[in-house]
Amino acid sequence: MRTLSYSMLPAACLLLTSTLFAQTPAINKETTRKIIAAVDAGNAEAFAAYLSPNFDEHMPMPEEMKGMSDVEASKTMIAGYHKAFPDSKTDIQKMVAEGDVVMIYSIWSGTNTGEFMGMPPTNKPVKMDQVDIIRFDASGKAIEHWGVYDNLAMMEQLGMMSK
Repeated sequence: MRTLSYSMLPAACLLLTSTLFAQTPAINKETTRKIIAAVDAGNAEAFAAYLSPNFDEHMPMPEEMKGMSDVEASKTMIAGYHKAFPDSKTDIQKMVAEGDVVMIYSIWSGTNTGEFMGMPPTNKPVKMDQVDIIRFDASGKAIEHWGVYDNLAMMEQLGMMSK
């Protein structure tokens, strides 16, 4: 019978901990759902709780957000969108996870009842397709995000651009 020596204990604990709390695609998908729920609620603080301090947002940010950390800039964007579209909702159509990456195709909708991009509210409903890719670190925090949104369709629906 083999016994564990005290010198082997830290390695055994590390192995057990990493096995019990290993990030899986299923866990990352559940975290993604929580991120989307926080965004839909306009809760920037809850959203930020799921981000790594080293979070890297790969989408271009408005000029006035240059110099902010990507976490702070993302929180500011969420607050601005929620103020402009307080009833916004993300309807997940498809979510796929592999390794540390989750990809989401969704339809975002809302009614423009607040100022948006310096324009007064239009009170018009909008829908737009979006694709998000989120990469998670080993602790389960979002470390990177890429997003592609049909902003042209949204601007057309708001009457800010013509077809």
